[in-house]
Amino acid sequence: MFMIVAPIFLVIFIGYFFGRLRPDSGLSDKLINDYVLYIALPALLFLAIARADISELQQWGFIAATLAGICVVYVLGILAAKIMGIGLPQSSILSMGACYGTTGYMGVPILIAVYGESAALPAAIATILHNIPAIMAVIITYDIFSTRQSGGRISINQSFVGALKTTLSNPLTISVIAGLIFVCFGIPVPMFLQTFAEFLGNAAGPTALFALGLGLSRLKVKEHINGEALKLAMPMLLLKLGIQPLITFICAYYLFGMQQTNSIWLITAIVMAAQPIGAGVYVFANKYGFKQEIISFSIIISLLIALVTIPTILQLLPA
Repeated sequence: MFMIVAPIFLVIFIGYFFGRLRPDSGLSDKLINDYVLYIALPALLFLAIARADISELQQWGFIAATLAGICVVYVLGILAAKIMGIGLPQSSILSMGACYGTTGYMGVPILIAVYGESAALPAAIATILHNIPAIMAVIITYDIFSTRQSGGRISINQSFVGALKTTLSNPLTISVIAGLIFVCFGIPVPMFLQTFAEFLGNAAGPTALFALGLGLSRLKVKEHINGEALKLAMPMLLLKLGIQPLITFICAYYLFGMQQTNSIWLITAIVMAAQPIGAGVYVFANKYGFKQEIISFSIIISLLIALVTIPTILQLLPA
């Protein structure tokens, strides 16, 4: 299994070393990331959803197990932060790091590379499930608690609407909603649109992995490796790479019995939960000005650990 997954990680390393060799290619980095986020991945997710039968989307055990893993570690992240003396809203960044992984940029390519097109649909659903709750939770938490700290007031409804607008404007979310429209209304995907989306989507995997490596090459962490960094990073790493996949597995296997009829959905739920910390956490840490260097350090360390944990998980899961 390691030999199957190794080429995927090699693409990330190529992107990383290219970024280190070409430190002046910042504009190119943005173009590549924009292509992945706005073109390739949306095309892949749209096609995976649009070609599905509506009965295939009724995977309630998969949805519940995935959300259970996300919600539990998010709450545990807040509790761990409180123990370390970090309160709301800042603790929500650590909670996001505990539950938000590289599902689109890394999880989707890995699953499709190992299990083929049968993994495309569950991977698409998992990507949205992992994106929406974490992003909305952080936005709402910061809106409410930072406003209260400054003496102002904002209603939960106002914050929820703002977070919903941000989430729904995400191109990945838009592509899934577009795919759902085709499914729910029984609209067949025209051949030209299918060919077009396939052509773009086929580039999503390697381009996303290369872009992930490029992004990691820009994070400067050496000067920030210290006791404080390790103290904050360790809970995130434990929750993200250990507790979240474990909770997801327990719910999927023992509560919903997914191994009996939905093995590819079971595999997808666990593998997506086991993804390293997503770069989106750094984006929010930078936006709210909270421990950006430590978050970037945690992202890189989680990726290195995932080099071992993900092949191991894939080896243990049923074929």
